[in-house]
Formats: sequence, structure tokens, C-alpha cells
Amino acid sequence: MEMSDTPVSLSRNSLATMSCVTRSSDFRRLQHDWRQLHGSLNHTTPFNSWEWLFSWWQAYGEGKELRICEWRSGGALVGIAPLCLVHESVGIGPKYKVIRFIGDGSHDSDYLDFIILPEFFSVAISQFTQWLQENTEWDAIVFREMREVSALPNALRKIAYELDLLLRFEFGRAFIVPLPSSFNEFLQARQPRFRTKIRSSFRKFGHSGDVVFEDDFCNRDLRRRLYSLFTLHQKRWHHANLPGVFGERAKRLFYMHFVPRFARNGWLRLYSLRGKDGYLAHQLCFGSDGTTYLLQEGFDIVDAAASYGQFLRAAVMRYLIEKGERYYDFLSGYSKHKLDWGGQENKTIHCILSHKRRGRFYFRIPIWRDRLGSLLRRCLPESLYEMLRRFFPG
Repeated sequence: MEMSDTPVSLSRNSLATMSCVTRSSDFRRLQHDWRQLHGSLNHTTPFNSWEWLFSWWQAYGEGKELRICEWRSGGALVGIAPLCLVHESVGIGPKYKVIRFIGDGSHDSDYLDFIILPEFFSVAISQFTQWLQENTEWDAIVFREMREVSALPNALRKIAYELDLLLRFEFGRAFIVPLPSSFNEFLQARQPRFRTKIRSSFRKFGHSGDVVFEDDFCNRDLRRRLYSLFTLHQKRWHHANLPGVFGERAKRLFYMHFVPRFARNGWLRLYSLRGKDGYLAHQLCFGSDGTTYLLQEGFDIVDAAASYGQFLRAAVMRYLIEKGERYYDFLSGYSKHKLDWGGQENKTIHCILSHKRRGRFYFRIPIWRDRLGSLLRRCLPESLYEMLRRFFPG
């Protein structure tokens, strides 16, 4: 599937070529150029970085095929579409060949996108459209977790029209907390009962000396802190009779790859509560351009009334406000506690395209399944419906 470089005239003085990277060794070699491109754009996040996506590929790439589209002008990297080809089933029928973002499918990545210099975007999309038209190996395209500010969804709408593809948009929810200039102002904006809980936790732990808030880390201590996060997270979910994400070897491997890389780049934010006998809670975050992203957390549940996780979040919020951070991003997914902390809802965009013939069942079966599920939920007793869900989780 290696595509020959195709020159595209941009202006009298510029020329761009597109090619497709299919080998992991070439993905690794993109590191320097990718970093330069990523750092030159103001709409990128750490989720678009080489460090994140290559780490993800090392952990989750087995059984998938790289299809990274890159654009160069005068030898310089001016655009990247970080893609892979995945073989997927919809429960019945054959497996389908689906083009996805690298990073999608493991419930780790948000805000995925192409990263292209604005002056090259139109021609890059034109080339990408041509590549899709000439490439007969794919049945469907699934691009998830795009931000509302992304230019890609509109471009995909045009691609679907030009190539006569089936097209569907779906939407997710992400919650971001705007951080004010003072922690007191932040507390005043919370509901009275919730505000009282936070103030009570500071009175209980803030000056006791028995619990210490750590806002920094040293590289030699990073592995130990990570294993502590894994352990606390797993204990919490095992207590609820659920497996917990860090039971998966690939998940632990992914974290062991990207965390030190983020630390070297200055993106890693690791906040912890340490007690006399060890760690009580962790928040693994990363930050750039005034935004701190919460990726994962774990806390001791032996003393549930202590609410170590809640106190740690309050301590992190206060620390970030004092440092002048502008946003705390809970990332995708809804839960009430995100609203309690002042999270404001933002949409993420998911786009599904497919060929009208060879990809039509991949496109339509999830819709039919959702409709059937809604019908059964309305018509069946709740106990019977839940039993069917356990036997047929799809």
C-alpha cells in the first residue's frame, strides 16, 4: 500500500508531496519532524503528539496496520494524518477493514485529529480524498473524538459527497472546568453543600502533617509512583467487583511508555497524597498551553469516609489556580461529579463513513442494533432486558 509521492502545486513557490508510512521503524523516525510540526500549531494537544501516539502503537498496535499519511514541502513535514487499518466485526458477517485514528479504541485518547499547517490543509485534504478513492483495501472510516474547533469534520462531509459514501455523525460529551483567578472564587461558584465538604476536607487534612500533598516528582521515583497508581486504581474497582483497566497488560505497558516521554517534554503532571504508611491517592494528568488534562486517578478506599480522592482533587484545583492555569479538563464521559466541580460541557465529534456496497452492513448494523435495543427496553420487563444485555453485550 506504499503510495508513491505525488507533487501538488500550492503556489508558485511551494510544492507538497504526500506519502504513506506503513512500517513501525518509519513511524519511530518521524519523531523529530513530528515534534516540530506539533509545536508549531496552536490547536494541537498532547493527544496528537508523537510521544502519545507512538507509545499507544507500541502497546496496542498488534494486529493493526499503519497507514500514516504525511505531507512534506521542501523536505519539511507540513501535515500528518495518524491512521491505521483495523480488521473489525459488527457481530455478524465478515470482518471489515476500517481506517481509524492511531490512539482510538482503548478508551485512552481524546481530541484526535489530523495535524496540518493551515496553509496546506486544503491541498492535503484533496490528496487524502484522492488516496481514499484509489485505495481499494478499506471498507469504512471511523474518526472519533474530534473537537468542535476541528476543521476535519467539514472536510469529511465533502469527502463523503465527492466519493459517494455513507456518512453519519455522532457526538460525545467532554467536561472542562474554567479556572478563576482565586481558589476562594472557585469555591464560591460551587453549590453550598459541596463547598462545605471541600472546606471540611482542608480543615481535616490541610494542616495535619499526616497527609502530604505532592505536586512534583523526580524521574527515578516515577516507576514507583505509577505502580502505586495502578494498585490503588485496581483496589477501588475490585471492591466494586469490576476488573479495572490496569488489569490489562497493554494498558500498563502504554502508561510505562508514554509517562516518561511526557515527563521529558515537561507535559507530565503527577499529583499525590502521601500518608505515613504510603500513598493514599494519585492523579495522573498532563498539561500544555494553560490546560491540565486529567487522564487517570486512584485512591485508597479502606477508609471511605476519608474521601482522599475528593481532597486530592481540591488540592490540585487550588494548586493549579495559584499557578495561573486556565482550564482543568475532565475529558470525555459524563458523571455528576464533573458538574459538581464546575465542569462545562463540550461536544466531541465522531464521524463514520463507508462504501455504499462493501461497507454498508458495517455502517447500518449498529444503527439497527441500537433501534432494536431501544424497542426491547420499552417493551420488556427490566429484569428480562438486563438479562438479555448480559448475554448479548453488543
